[in-house]
Amino acid sequence: MYSLPDWAFYPIAALVTAGMVGGALSHGDNTVRSREEILSEGIVYEGDGLNALTTGNGLTARFLTEGDENFARIDAVRGPFDGIQSAGAFFALSPTEIDAIQGRRVRVSFTLRRAPEHGADNVRLNFFVPGIGQNSGEHVEPDDGFESFTIEVAAPVCSWDHAYIGLWPAWDFERNTVDLQRVELTPLDQLPDC
Repeated sequence: MYSLPDWAFYPIAALVTAGMVGGALSHGDNTVRSREEILSEGIVYEGDGLNALTTGNGLTARFLTEGDENFARIDAVRGPFDGIQSAGAFFALSPTEIDAIQGRRVRVSFTLRRAPEHGADNVRLNFFVPGIGQNSGEHVEPDDGFESFTIEVAAPVCSWDHAYIGLWPAWDFERNTVDLQRVELTPLDQLPDC
């Protein structure tokens, strides 16, 4: 049986390994958006992008499809001030996104509905950055069909070390579930002191 000499085997093995790793990395969305793209296009979570949703303690999320609609079904079994505080069900912005939008007023639109079973009568919407915590946010009352609710936020500080788009369904027993179809963050004007 023929065997490659070491001087040939190791360089060939390294090339094959590099090719396999490069091929694996070339699949999927691995692009990083520029500051200008983030400012002009905003940040959108919908479809498969909803998988970036994280849930804090006391909330759960399931990713479902009805016909052509993808959405996250979010349940809350505790309130935002019961136990460990968190952003609820949230999307964490990346450092690049934070750098692009910090010091600006932002508009966040949530497309959601009361879930068909155990539907929540209200939802608390928020955009968490330094200086904006659990006591902020806006309560909205969703219907049985998907509709958009919008909040506008001007952070009290110009430099952010974190940013989360969060929501928290009502946590009443048997009435604690919403379906989230889309979230869109639009950067607006630069704040005067930033």
